[in-house]
Amino acid sequence: MYKLQENISAGHVSHGMMAKGGPNLVQHLASAGHEFVIIDMMHSNVDWTELSHMAWKARAAGVYPFVRLPANPWGSGAATPDRRFSVDAERAFGSGVEGLIWSIASVEEARVMAHMGHDSHQGAPVTSAQQLQDATEHSRSSRLLLPLIESIGALEALDEILDIDGISGVFIGCTDLAEVLGHSLDYLHPRVLAAVEKACKSAKARGKIVLANT
Repeated sequence: MYKLQENISAGHVSHGMMAKGGPNLVQHLASAGHEFVIIDMMHSNVDWTELSHMAWKARAAGVYPFVRLPANPWGSGAATPDRRFSVDAERAFGSGVEGLIWSIASVEEARVMAHMGHDSHQGAPVTSAQQLQDATEHSRSSRLLLPLIESIGALEALDEILDIDGISGVFIGCTDLAEVLGHSLDYLHPRVLAAVEKACKSAKARGKIVLANT
């Protein structure tokens, strides 16, 4: 079990970092005591090969590897559910990732991914029924699925998103959320704080978790 999961079970705070590339960075995060790394494929040039190198290095170091998948929950196309998510998720799991973060504009974009918590793909060969069972059990015990809340549509549907079976919690994207609320970079504005507090209370009531960037 990862330290991140131990902290979640104990109700303790964990710290991590969003990384825009560099497998060697992972060992320094581990040395600094970080419990997780978020490998950013949205705002970086990280490709699938580099993702795999970073994810497997994180696993070897005991650092929980998330990936932030590319997604755009804003603009004129936001109302159309993005069907790439489940395909990219399969590829990410095959690259060694344990947890998923993806920015959503609707409940549907969270619901379409909920079954991924027990997907058996892990980037390792499975050649027997026992190995398949072991891989599936590992997924059930280690996967964390956290839709990223940084749009008005996702914020308004927060409770419904957290009610979805298979969704582990939410990631509050404070920078973009503050912007769409009309208070760019003002993380301490009452409207921004109220949104974060609502997410924390709603998640806690359901036994789920909240990540937030600071």
